[in-house]
Amino acid sequence: MTLADVTLRPAECRDRDGAARMLAQAFVHDPLIAAATSTTQHPQAAREAVFRASIVGTLNAGGELVLAERAGTIIGAALIADPQSGTLARTLRARGARMISGARFLLLARHLAPGALTLLNDADLASRRLAPPHPHHVLVAVGVTESARGLGVGRLLVDHTLQRARQDSRSWGVRLETESPGNAELYARWGFTLLGVVPVAQCEVHVMAQAGTPDGENDEVP
Repeated sequence: MTLADVTLRPAECRDRDGAARMLAQAFVHDPLIAAATSTTQHPQAAREAVFRASIVGTLNAGGELVLAERAGTIIGAALIADPQSGTLARTLRARGARMISGARFLLLARHLAPGALTLLNDADLASRRLAPPHPHHVLVAVGVTESARGLGVGRLLVDHTLQRARQDSRSWGVRLETESPGNAELYARWGFTLLGVVPVAQCEVHVMAQAGTPDGENDEVP
């Protein structure tokens, strides 16, 4: 397999379960997701439920789920949230989507480890507190199947996210969070700046961002 064999496309409704399943497998060793699901009776099903709820919430707020495919098989996915402010319509849509998403996650509580919802919420709040002050995109999740790692699929999906932000005149750039120090080092090599590290329970939330301009040059992170 080479990167030339890989294509990106927006997900359709029928792709959501497959994308959630792939992301659940890709995040099996992620410290935050593992803490929320590893002690449950069915960890894979719990991880799938978390990502399914994230996908629905992000898309309801006007975001995008983009898939990386090879020969019709999903080998990677990126879940991208559009800016939640900048226009009244965006702000109202984001508020409504957060309420619906919050209700969906409450329904997940019985499938997750004790305290998992608090852990996930605290990680999200840590990321928001360190966020750039301008409207921006958020890379909610990006994952690649084990067999496709090392080919550049993750970088392809991250570059797509940055391009989406650059094409939006109201977006400052892209923010992401990771609980993996190795991933934080990788994102730093790809041009992301570390905004801070926040301890959350047994995890450390690395909040990072990259500014973007139409010509692809990076601006200073505030």
